[in-house]
Amino acid sequence: MASCYAHAMVAATGTCDACGKPLCMRCTKGTLDGFMCPPCAHKRYGRAKLMTGLKVGGIAALMVALAVGGLMIVGKGSTRAAPKAPVARDPDPLVAALLESRDQAPCDRALIRKLVDALARGDRYAEVVDHASGFFAKCGPFPRLEWSVVYALQQLGRYAEAVKHETVIIEDNPFDSDFWWWRGEDRGRSGQPAEAVADYRQSFAAARRGRAGRFAAARILDVVEPAGRPCEGVWAMRFFEGTLRGTLSDALASRRDGLAHAAQCDALAGRGRAVLLPSTADATVRAEVTVGSARGTFIVDPGAGTTVLARAFAERAGVVAGGPAVQGLANNVVRTGPLATAALAVGEAQAPAVEVMVVDGLPDGVDGYLGLSFLWAFAPLELGDGIALGAP
Repeated sequence: MASCYAHAMVAATGTCDACGKPLCMRCTKGTLDGFMCPPCAHKRYGRAKLMTGLKVGGIAALMVALAVGGLMIVGKGSTRAAPKAPVARDPDPLVAALLESRDQAPCDRALIRKLVDALARGDRYAEVVDHASGFFAKCGPFPRLEWSVVYALQQLGRYAEAVKHETVIIEDNPFDSDFWWWRGEDRGRSGQPAEAVADYRQSFAAARRGRAGRFAAARILDVVEPAGRPCEGVWAMRFFEGTLRGTLSDALASRRDGLAHAAQCDALAGRGRAVLLPSTADATVRAEVTVGSARGTFIVDPGAGTTVLARAFAERAGVVAGGPAVQGLANNVVRTGPLATAALAVGEAQAPAVEVMVVDGLPDGVDGYLGLSFLWAFAPLELGDGIALGAP
């Protein structure tokens, strides 16, 4: 970087956010509007700073006068101790400067990100969490800052706390597949394998292509067995290769094949075929779905990781949701409900052990959303304007 505009022998550490001049640390002034050179800071804040300085100066002068008067009264004015040297705010000069600037502009988003990034570079992860938490308490939500908190908590091994922050990130932007596998990984680390499987499945549903699904593919096998759903890992690998057109490593392919054999997943795979076409009225794909003795109208939604049942329909079908509560997308809305397992059929296409989520608040006339937990039990699975299950 260039030299400081005012100190030619000193390398610049940044630029003025107002005029763009290169600045060294000494010349960098933190303001409510970012980092500025002294002329720009004075131009924008000079009068306010002058008034503040006069007030502070007056108070300081009064305090000095009182102190001197007191010493004269007690007769010890000639034995005063030498003044102590000022204590640095932080041993890292960059962090110290950022802290001073932060105190002047506590809700400056760019500034808090610079501060937590500087702390993270020094492996000071607990301080990252503390300063970010203080920002949230004082200034409100800031999802991008949550990313830094999640990474810091992961480095500290505080995975259950990371899950809470990842939930904030997901609810702010549920359409990014990465956020779901982030949380799936930390749920697996914190002893929530069933919830982790649902998150990984939603990550695949949001991926739409192999490159976006590769991270979930590399991790889902770590949680399917602890969750008691080993075949979900097999379906995931087949979906990744066959539908998303991703490529598995030899190690992952070998693990998948071992799971498929050990768990006898062929017996739990989808049977039969069905072609589901969009409605000419509104282009949605609808299907009549049979669950137990109940039959209902479902919207087919490959973007939903977990198949969704309306609570009233689940009761008619005799489906008891006794599993943990999970989140997933359905019709582009984040929905939450407990898990259950049920046999589902769409015409000739049947799957004997589909993981479903029971929720409230579905639109009138919709008994559920047929999501990936049903669709990917069929191989091959073709997704397009229409959907082909078990197509030749």
